[in-house]
Amino acid sequence: MATRLGALLLLTTASFALRRSSKKDNASLPTLPWRPRQAPKRDQAEPESWLPSSMAMRSGSPTIKDFKELNIVRPYSGDGKILVICTSKYLLEMANGKYFNTGHQASETFVTLYHLDKCGFKFDIATADGKAVAIEEWTFPLAEGYEDKLRSIQQKLRVQLEAPMKLSDVAADLAPYAGIFMPGGHGPVIEQPKIKEIGAILRVAHSIALPTISLCHGPAAMLAAALGGEFPYKGYKMVVFPDATDRFTPKVGYLPGYIKEEEWLQANLEKLGVLIQNTKMDDSTFVDRELITGASQLASQTLAVAAVEFLAEKYGFKVIV
Repeated sequence: MATRLGALLLLTTASFALRRSSKKDNASLPTLPWRPRQAPKRDQAEPESWLPSSMAMRSGSPTIKDFKELNIVRPYSGDGKILVICTSKYLLEMANGKYFNTGHQASETFVTLYHLDKCGFKFDIATADGKAVAIEEWTFPLAEGYEDKLRSIQQKLRVQLEAPMKLSDVAADLAPYAGIFMPGGHGPVIEQPKIKEIGAILRVAHSIALPTISLCHGPAAMLAAALGGEFPYKGYKMVVFPDATDRFTPKVGYLPGYIKEEEWLQANLEKLGVLIQNTKMDDSTFVDRELITGASQLASQTLAVAAVEFLAEKYGFKVIV
């Protein structure tokens, strides 16, 4: 996919030259394939926001090519649930003042939930304010060949997704939980690094070595662990969505502008002592102690596999991947 994005950059440069010579007025520009598309409003009171360009959408389809079912030989039979920490926010303000219409990316969220559900796990889904989980609905069509799997687990969890519990209602000792999952998408960048409840949850999870799973921009939530206590992941190795790729994607119209300097994920984690292991947007995963991470949307399946294997070894169920 990185190769395709490189090709798209060349196309964008060429198209810029064409636009300079064009006599069309500016009103036509938003319909061009390299321009972000205006998003429909979820709330009429919200500001104008943008979706990725049609060019960027084509380059990102399918999200993953390796979706496959896992062979559940002996399912999980314990009582511990997976705590799914989500956001209800979906408008990410760029440095230029424009808003990206985001949330949690469909594959990054539902591939892992699908496989964990098949293994026998139940879920508690939580947002900071108890409002509905924000999902990038526009990313479902990118799940070519497996969108039905994502839709099935979305439907199964619909009540919890639409009316999640509040983070403040999560048991402080995390006794009900066998693990934590923090899905990706750009949505977590909006507010999760600033939510003290997430920080408190993650410090407890670290203290009891509770399996903690995340991918892409989901680890933005881990920044909150530095609020009100010692950051628990200093010296940990993980993979995340690279800042270099976020700096590139506005050039092909994926983002409507650059992320604010204070919100770069990789840089902020590195400032806290995290050792980032990847330099590319790829399907890599990394396991360091209780932490299981995936690099990007391309890791939706590989992260799910790594998480299932880790949980199976810890809790004694059996899966063939």
